[in-house]
Amino acid sequence: MSEQTYTVSEDHAGARALAGVRASVLRGQVGAQFGVHLDQVYAAQRAGAVQLDGQNVFVYRAGPGNDLLVEFCVGVKAPFAAIGSVVPIMTPSGMVATTTHWGDYGILGNAHAAVLAWCRAHDRVLAGPSWEVYGHWSDDPSKVRTDLFYLLETDTQRLKH
Repeated sequence: MSEQTYTVSEDHAGARALAGVRASVLRGQVGAQFGVHLDQVYAAQRAGAVQLDGQNVFVYRAGPGNDLLVEFCVGVKAPFAAIGSVVPIMTPSGMVATTTHWGDYGILGNAHAAVLAWCRAHDRVLAGPSWEVYGHWSDDPSKVRTDLFYLLETDTQRLKH
């Protein structure tokens, strides 16, 4: 498979309601740990506590040292009350730099690098969180879609600094 070319754009992302579990994860370990956290969200669905739409969303925030604060989430169809460690979460909203990755999750880092390079080239400052929205699984790697979003500072936020 040839190397993917990424088209990065600036857009407005609205807040999206999710059900999720918050965890501190070492950088590079998300792939090894997401299952244990998402399993809790899907267990809440089986218990009838939440109606999920089935689309996984991971929200990333900087943590202390080499940690990431990750919200392992699934989209919801209706509001719900927290059940155990599964809590209502909203994606950030505002202006974002965004791109779409098609294929193997193992090279998803290339899409992240493309967004960060675009931000540098366009003098856009990151506002903190980023998130990945996963399309539904397919055995055909060319149909596996992941959308990436990086929240951007606005001109108003820059003036406050």
